Amino acid sequence: MNTKQVIQSQYLAALAMLKQAIVKCPPQVWDDPADKDKFWFIAYHTLYYAYRYLKIANQNYVRWKKPQYGKPETAMPKDQVLEHLKTVEREVMEQVAMMDLDGKSGYAGFLANKLELQLYNLRHIQHHAGELYERLRPYNVKIGWVSQRNKE
Repeated sequence: MNTKQVIQSQYLAALAMLKQAIVKCPPQVWDDPADKDKFWFIAYHTLYYAYRYLKIANQNYVRWKKPQYGKPETAMPKDQVLEHLKTVEREVMEQVAMMDLDGKSGYAGFLANKLELQLYNLRHIQHHAGELYERLRPYNVKIGWVSQRNKE
């Protein structure tokens, strides 16, 4: 495997872990009124930035609607969040293949290069996947580890 294939595999593995949390999330956790940042919002936020940081530059791409932290909103349906996840999976395969990993990150003053931005993005996905796993723990939801994954 070359570097880009490894990056793609790890993105897809991280997204598979996030998907498990989304799919297995009980309805009472998805939009729990006691949570400042709802489960659905954290999942969406994670995918929003994954999509954004996969792009060649921070411009000229279709931006998703971005709900604001702490603002009362209607919960985004689980199937809609999962559609965004599929979009990010497709972007992983397309965008990483075209990336100049040694090139500028595309974000003014943000990280050294495209490779570092992708590692940052992977860490961001896993950070929030872990956060969502913790929210599921009291409900005895079982989620498995994904070490690598190639696009079928």
